Amino acid sequence: MRILVVLILVLNTLGIWSQKMTGFWQGMLFSPNDESVMIPVYLDIFVTNGLIDGKIRLENKEGACIYPVIGKYQNQEMQLVTMKASWYYLPEFALTPYTYQLQYNPQNGYLEGATDKGDYRFIAYQSKGEISKNKTPYLPKEWLLRFSQELADGISAPEIRKKELQNFAFQPIYFDYDQAIIRPEFEEYLKELIRMVKSHSDLRIEITGHTDSDGSDNYNLNLSKRRSEALLLFFEQNGLAKDRVVMKYKGEKEPIDQSQTPLGKQRNRRVDFRFI
Repeated sequence: MRILVVLILVLNTLGIWSQKMTGFWQGMLFSPNDESVMIPVYLDIFVTNGLIDGKIRLENKEGACIYPVIGKYQNQEMQLVTMKASWYYLPEFALTPYTYQLQYNPQNGYLEGATDKGDYRFIAYQSKGEISKNKTPYLPKEWLLRFSQELADGISAPEIRKKELQNFAFQPIYFDYDQAIIRPEFEEYLKELIRMVKSHSDLRIEITGHTDSDGSDNYNLNLSKRRSEALLLFFEQNGLAKDRVVMKYKGEKEPIDQSQTPLGKQRNRRVDFRFI
């Protein structure tokens, strides 16, 4: 009975992941040795019982070629073998058929790996569409450059980005007494904030500086401004454009704790964040 239950669970898991892998993927092949070589790639596959059947389309600026693919899938790893090109616009563009060793990364949502010869890397994410025989390339060069930059910035696949945003938890960062210098222990969190904003083109971040109640109102207003400016500079130096940031500062007017204790004062010496 226990063996039967385990077998059912394994089969269910295989079925779930087969359904997840089935579909249309878009991304690129790129050369590890030449950054200028970036080839749009589209993969349309059906996965069942660990077997794969489908097509792959490769493009350049002048045309495209399409290969049938067959393969195997197990434990989120995929082996694809391309057959002889079934259709192409320019014979000279047709690449030598490859075997692809790929793996799905559930953390970032990408299907990634390399060709058997190691001269191309493959990375793609699940999208909506289907393989077309239109000779016109789907995507402009600018898309490849933007996608390459997203990968360099550690940005996840679109379906994962939504979940990351839903699960993201804000936290304030704190400052030393009468200081506007960002503490090193907050830098990792701030870089994650930057990655989150970059992951969504319609998203901006609002930063609001605060102080404790020591000092005059005018002095504290200026100090809270300097704290917000420190964040603005940090974001800019780490690749986030100024127009993605809204800066505010409130001085001592919006404490979150009493200022009668050292701990309370520390909690008030802060910068808060929210997405807008």
